[in-house]
Amino acid sequence: MKNKTYWWGLTCVLFMYTICIAACLKQSASAAYNSSFGDSTISLRNFRKLHTMGAVEYIAQPLFLEGTVIANDEHDNIYKSICIQDKTGGLVVQMDGLSIYQTYPVGTVVRVNAQHLFLTDYRRMVQLVAAVDTSNGTLSTSGIPSPLFSQYIKIISENAPVTPLFVSYKNLGDSLQGRLIQINSVEFSAADTGQTYADKKNKLGISRSLKFCTGGTIYLRTSGYADFAGAKTQSGNGIVIGVYSVFNTEKQLLLRDTNDILLTGKRCTGAAWLQNLPQNGSKSPN
Repeated sequence: MKNKTYWWGLTCVLFMYTICIAACLKQSASAAYNSSFGDSTISLRNFRKLHTMGAVEYIAQPLFLEGTVIANDEHDNIYKSICIQDKTGGLVVQMDGLSIYQTYPVGTVVRVNAQHLFLTDYRRMVQLVAAVDTSNGTLSTSGIPSPLFSQYIKIISENAPVTPLFVSYKNLGDSLQGRLIQINSVEFSAADTGQTYADKKNKLGISRSLKFCTGGTIYLRTSGYADFAGAKTQSGNGIVIGVYSVFNTEKQLLLRDTNDILLTGKRCTGAAWLQNLPQNGSKSPN
């Protein structure tokens, strides 16, 4: 009986010791994981200032970004990327994976460890990438490999409100790159009304011109791989929401899906509209 009591007591002690060790190890692992993402962040506006157009910057020091996912690859108009924004700016983060939206849906607040990544731009559109290659004489990039997503991107919270920033034509500029914006009193040009958003059959992207009633043009860029590429553009006037982008000097909007097109009003009339001539801008490839 005495031996039985002894072994029972020893078993209890060993069990409690195992539980304590497991808890300590879990806490240590968690602390190590969290510390890799730092306690302080740099604003997206200040982070973008580290980039010079046409150059490549390797991020050697630990810099941590925090923003809300405002667009992803859910409808295939944005390819292997997420767009994040904070109160100061936006940024495209390239990610080498498929169905990224399932892990990083719109409204997810993320913290990004930019150390060992690169700041680049494609035709003046700034982006954060994992690798660059200039061996063939031109710059090519690749995103963060999917097995490393959790090492570079930490989910802070979900279902954060995402509200587009209202912008007039005269205020469109590079500081808005990667941000979700809203433009009002716009409509597709006559030539681009009732046309497909892109060439779905041949998987070719197309830029459709959106005209402001007060003057000015921005181009709605749609990939031929977007699931709404074959849908027809609307004939009315109203509101369009999208991610602000550029292709060289061409001002563009990247549509997340057709729910961001609200053209139900009457088309423009008046002198300002008659003077609203198309802009000459290079059309971007798919």
